[in-house]
Amino acid sequence: MIDRIFVTEAAESYSYVEEICDRAGLRPEIIQDDAAYRNDVERFLPDPVGQGKRHLLLDVFKGEFFRKCPGTKGKVCCNYYVIDQTTNCPFDCSYCFLQSYLNLRAIRFAVNIEDLFRELEIVFRKHRFIRLGTGELADSLALEPLTGFGRKLMEFAIEFPGVVLELKTKSASVDKLPDVRNKPGRGVIGWTMEPARVVSREERGTATLEERLAASSRAAGKGYGIAFHLDPVVFFPGFEDAYLDLVDQLFSRHEKLDWMSLAGFRYEPALKGFVEDRFPESELLDGEFLRCSDGKFRYLFPERIRFFRRLVKKVKKMSPKTPVYFCMEDARTWDLVMGRNALKDPVLTPIFSREGDNEKQGM
Repeated sequence: MIDRIFVTEAAESYSYVEEICDRAGLRPEIIQDDAAYRNDVERFLPDPVGQGKRHLLLDVFKGEFFRKCPGTKGKVCCNYYVIDQTTNCPFDCSYCFLQSYLNLRAIRFAVNIEDLFRELEIVFRKHRFIRLGTGELADSLALEPLTGFGRKLMEFAIEFPGVVLELKTKSASVDKLPDVRNKPGRGVIGWTMEPARVVSREERGTATLEERLAASSRAAGKGYGIAFHLDPVVFFPGFEDAYLDLVDQLFSRHEKLDWMSLAGFRYEPALKGFVEDRFPESELLDGEFLRCSDGKFRYLFPERIRFFRRLVKKVKKMSPKTPVYFCMEDARTWDLVMGRNALKDPVLTPIFSREGDNEKQGM
């Protein structure tokens, strides 16, 4: 999965670097900084996006790791917080926005995790409830066999009451994670779930659907809450039955989830060229799209609403106590699919708590 490891001069003295290189069985290549990687390595790569995913850049991050999820302007926000410790991902999914978003093609991994833990401790000691994760700019567990970072972060975070830490992934790398039963905080493993057809066509290098399902059962046995993200829902011939069948498969393993999020495929205009060039066999762009108020292209509104109604009805029938919410959809979509008072539903209100906002402001 990783062919080369680059280490910046700032990171060279960290013992974590040696730990990662030993696990990878690779000799580190010392470079001055990330600019040196861009100038001396990246610009000579025939496929910077694809090849960069096999390069690990170990660096020291000097900014703030913890922030509020930015969401999307005009869309309902689920009040989630994110940790930006790793950027980019070794998996290669056709729909991934990182293809057109990042300006560094290697996987950047911050080795100064003690600074991260000090920052998080200040936040956690002031909280009453906070839900956060590491899966916005990277897969939380794709590099776990090399870095062990998910284990280190979970062991730290679950000692704080009221903390709900989600590790979001498309891998099956859960076996080295700590047992979290009887801990003050809560650990959740969240999987992006797609029908097998989408996994095989659009998600290069990821665990299969069956491997993810099996991993979710193993994680539950170690005390983890389980979350599934049907995001993005991709339209293809027969997609409705495929996603409804997927719901059957998910709840055949778990009677109740900590949460489930839903979202249709959407993309910034810049992503289209990457999909066309890098995934010529993809079905991702075959549907009809309309540019929305946030500048992103989405499937036609009536089609999205019709299918989301079927999907939500199915989920609620199979698991009434599972919180189901939309990611990056506007209030109109919520009203038409979930009902006008959806956000006041007692099943949803715990994970949409805004207490974290108050704590953040008090820092």
